[in-house]
Amino acid sequence: MHTLLFYTPGTCALACMVALEWLGEAYDVCLVAREERQGERFRSINPRGQVPALRVDGRVLLEVNAILAHLADRNPDAGLLPPNGTWARDVANQWLSALGTSTHPAFWPFYNPQRYTTDPAGLDGVKAAAVASIRRELGALDAHLAENEWILGATRSALDPYVFAMARWGVDMLDLAREFPSVWRHQKSLAADPGVRVCVAVERGREPPTPSDALRGRYTLATLP
Repeated sequence: MHTLLFYTPGTCALACMVALEWLGEAYDVCLVAREERQGERFRSINPRGQVPALRVDGRVLLEVNAILAHLADRNPDAGLLPPNGTWARDVANQWLSALGTSTHPAFWPFYNPQRYTTDPAGLDGVKAAAVASIRRELGALDAHLAENEWILGATRSALDPYVFAMARWGVDMLDLAREFPSVWRHQKSLAADPGVRVCVAVERGREPPTPSDALRGRYTLATLP
């Protein structure tokens, strides 16, 4: 099985890369620069020009939630998500939905306010409203993590790097350590994980601090075979 993840630095594609690293199966990654995502070559992979995209034996799967679920179900023994057909998996699916439909979209108006108003004078208001939404979402996560080590309780899962990938977007706009100490604790715990450190280094274009047993090839669109 050949697995290739398309990613752009600073996006939630990092969650899928961490899941691949934790899964331990061989995979490759392909860097897609932001300016390349609307180009013809990448739009032939994902017509929406978005990352992540996962190519498995020539077939392409889109959307972070679907990719995380696919990876978890590929090897249930890896423990990325609870087994299908269990109440624990139903709860995990609930979290996948909430993170994808509430937490993730809360950030969009801050980084792309022009999409939410036709009035140039209203851009600052859109961003201010976004920050309020982000605070609500991080507050809910903080309350949950105050009583749980990981999103699903005592055991880490594919949900945790998804939260990690998103919560880092709040670092430059909020004082995470002061306002959301449990989220900040969760961020630091993930940042210390060897698999996460490998993926963050790859995302930043650096050599991983420790070798990866799973990552095989690193490509760009230009060098992709």
